[in-house]
Amino acid sequence: MKKFLKTETFIYSILFGVCAFILLQSPLAPFAKRIVGIDSGIFIYSARQILDGQTMYKDIVEQKGPFLFFIDAAALLIFNRHFIGIWIFELFSLFAASIIMYKTARFFAGKVSSLSAVIAGLLFLVICLGRGNMTEEWALPYISIAMYIFTDYLKNNKPLTIPRLFILSLTFVLTFMLRANLTALWAGFGIVLLIKWVAEKRYKELIRNLSFILLFVLLSLLPFFLYFYLKDALSDTVYWVFTFNMFEYATGTNRLMSVLTTFLRISSIGITIPFLIAIYMFFRDKTFVHTGFLLALICTWLACSLGLGFWHYYAIFTPLLVIPYAYLFAIIKENISKRIYILLFILFIAFNSVFFGRQLWLISNNYSSKKTDEELKIEKLTEIITQNTKPDDKITVKSLSNTLYLYSGRTSATRFPYTLWSSLAREHYIKDIENALPKLIVQDSTLNSDEWLKMDSFLYNRYQRIEPGIKKYDIWKLKE
Repeated sequence: MKKFLKTETFIYSILFGVCAFILLQSPLAPFAKRIVGIDSGIFIYSARQILDGQTMYKDIVEQKGPFLFFIDAAALLIFNRHFIGIWIFELFSLFAASIIMYKTARFFAGKVSSLSAVIAGLLFLVICLGRGNMTEEWALPYISIAMYIFTDYLKNNKPLTIPRLFILSLTFVLTFMLRANLTALWAGFGIVLLIKWVAEKRYKELIRNLSFILLFVLLSLLPFFLYFYLKDALSDTVYWVFTFNMFEYATGTNRLMSVLTTFLRISSIGITIPFLIAIYMFFRDKTFVHTGFLLALICTWLACSLGLGFWHYYAIFTPLLVIPYAYLFAIIKENISKRIYILLFILFIAFNSVFFGRQLWLISNNYSSKKTDEELKIEKLTEIITQNTKPDDKITVKSLSNTLYLYSGRTSATRFPYTLWSSLAREHYIKDIENALPKLIVQDSTLNSDEWLKMDSFLYNRYQRIEPGIKKYDIWKLKE
C-alpha cells in the first residue's frame, strides 16, 4: 500500500477525483436536477442542429468557434444525444489537463507540492466554471500541453522537434477554433522565444521553427476550411466568428469597462498571489522561462479584457496559476524548517477552503429536488409552447431562457438561438423573424430594444397575444 501511495497512479487518481468533484456542479452531471445554463443550452442546441443536418454560421449563428460545437455534437452522437455524454467528455478533458499541469509543475517542485498546486488551480475553477460546458473549459488541455512544451524547452533545453512543433501548432489551432482570444499563452511564450532566438543569434533555428509552425498551422486549419467551404458557409463563418467578434460585438466603452472589470476581479479572486509570485520569479531568476510565464499571465489578462467581463473568461488562467504555486512551495520547502512549512501549507489549504465550501454549496444546489423560480418559469413556458405548437413548428424565444428550445423540443425560426446584445445582429434577427413567421414568439418584455419596439405593428398585425400568467413575459401566436 505504501508503495502505491508513492506512485504517479495514486496522484492521477486524486486528480481524477478532484476533477469529478469540480464538475459535479454541472447540470449535465449524472442525476443532477438543475436545468442547463444559458450558454451551455445554446451550445447543446446548436450541436443538436448540426446532428440534424444544419450548418453552423449559415443555418445557426453563434460567435464562438466551430470546434466547441463539434465537441458537443460528437459527445451527443456517441451517447445517443444524452447530456451525460458531454459531461463525460468534460471530465476526461479536465483530467487530461490536470495531468499535463502536474507534469509541468514537476519541473519546479516535488510530487506533493506539485499535486497541491494543481489542486489549487482546479479549485479556482469553482468560481469560473459557469456550471460547465463553457468555451474556456474545453481549451484547458490544449493550453496545458502548450505550456508543458514551452516550459520543457526553455527550462530543460528539450529540443523543439518536428512532432513538438506540430503539437504546438495543432493545440494553437484547436484553441483558436474555440475562441480566438483564448490563445494568450502562445502569444506570451512566443514573444519570449523570438527574443531568445534573436538575442542568441540563432537565426536558422528561428526560421526553421517559424516555417514549420506556419506549415502545421495551415495544415491544422485545412479540415475546418474544407468543411465550411464544402458546406458553402465559409464567408458566414469568417464574418460571425472573426469580423463580428472583433469589430461589432464588444467595442469602445464596453471594452474599456471590461479592462477595468477584469483588473478588479483579478485583484479579488485570488489571481493576485500567483501574479506576484510570477513577478518574484522573474526578478529572482531572470530566465526566459520565468519571463514567459509572466508575459503569458499578462497576455491572458489582456485577453480576458477583450470580452465583456464574464466570470467564465478567467478559467483560462488555471494552468498558469499552477506553476507559481509549485515554485512558491519549492522555495519555501528549501529555505524554512519543516514545521513552518507545514504551518504555511495548512494556511494555504485554509485559503482554498473558500473555494471548497462554495463547491459543496453548488453541488448541494445542483442535486436539490426543490425547483428554482427559473425552473418553474421554464416548466410553465414549455407547457404553453407544447400546447400551442406541433413538434415540427418553429418558434422564437426572445429571452435569456433560451433553454426553452431544448426542453420544448422546438427549433428556432431564426438563425439565432439566443438573445442578442449587438444592435447590428438584432437587425439580422428581426429580419429572420419577419421572413420565417414563427408559429410562436416568447418575449421577455424587460429585454426590449429600439429595434424590437419597431416590430409592434408587425406583431399586432400577424399575431395574437396569449396571456402566459408569468410576469414580464408576452407570448404571441401566429394568426390562422
